[in-house]
Order: sequence, then C-alpha cells, then structure tokens
Amino acid sequence: PGEQISVIHEGVDHKVFRPLPRSRSSKYPYILFVGSEQPRKNLSLLLRAFGKLKEERRFGGLKLVKVGKAGGPEAAFRRQTMELIEALGLTRDVIFTDYVLEEELPGYYSNAECLALPSLYEGFGLPVLEAMACGCPVIISNCTSLPEIAGKAAIQVDPYDLDGLVRALGEVLTDADLRDQMVRKGLARASKFS
Repeated sequence: PGEQISVIHEGVDHKVFRPLPRSRSSKYPYILFVGSEQPRKNLSLLLRAFGKLKEERRFGGLKLVKVGKAGGPEAAFRRQTMELIEALGLTRDVIFTDYVLEEELPGYYSNAECLALPSLYEGFGLPVLEAMACGCPVIISNCTSLPEIAGKAAIQVDPYDLDGLVRALGEVLTDADLRDQMVRKGLARASKFS
C-alpha cells in the first residue's frame, strides 16, 4: 500500500558541500563537468556547445574543467573524448582533473561559472546537488531523474539541442542577475537533501 512507502532521496553532507570563497588563484573562468565520459553523460554535446561559445571573443579565456575518471573501458572513452576535443580545436581549453577527493570538490564547484550536466540518463545525479549546495549555478538535461532533483533551481535543456545548451550557457555566463537567482534557488533546493 502506498501509505507504507516512503521515498528517501540521496543527499549531500552540507558540512562538506557548502559555498566557499572564490579562490583568487583561479587563472581563468570555467564551466564545470563532473562525471565519467560514458556516452550517456552526453559530454560530447557539452564539448560541441563549449566550442560554439569559444567562437565568441568574449568567451576567449573560458575553459571547461572535466572532473572524474573516464569510466567504463577508460581508454576507449578517453580516446573518443580526445578525438572530439582535437576536432573542435579545444585542446588548450579543456582541463582534465581525473579523480578528485570529495573534500576538494567544493572548491571546484564554488569557483565554477556553472555546472553543466546534459546527461541522457542519470540514476540520480549527485553532482547537481553538490553544485547547488556550493552555490554553483546548474544547467541540466530535461530528462530522467535530473529535473526531479533540481526542481526549478536549474536551467533545463533538451539533451539533443546543441543551440539550446549554447544559449543556456551564454545566459548563465553573462547575466549576473540570473546567476544570483540560480544560486539562491540552488542553495534552497539543495538544503532539502541531506
């Protein structure tokens, strides 16, 4: 019976995942991606959107930081990722950190311009909550579990819509009022998951 069922979502440790002061040592603004390079994560769409952004002079110094191992058959996923990066001419603009300790993640989130996670499939999507808990604006795909987790605190895009992702990234990168609203909504949303 339904009355005997309770849904308990995953959550984040708010003692670890909290807004940190922006580091003065960060040499460049960056979009953050946290996850593997498995095709379901849709990193290829993000890379293509990032490439389109980089065509605009105002985003010349922008980088994409990719946190996390390649995942699965690592050599194959990383090879595919590197081939796309090279084809897009982004070899100097994409930074790989591979594995990062949990206590280091809040620094990445707090210093990012935004987290972008345009996944085709997510079981839960913990980076969305981690980012919001750190005061990082979030852009997600509008499918699977991500909208349920983020609620109205994130910008949602079709995971097949390249131009839609480019627009969403551009808005977050250039509209300070939008960023402030997203940070406030994200902190409130993340507080519901502990």
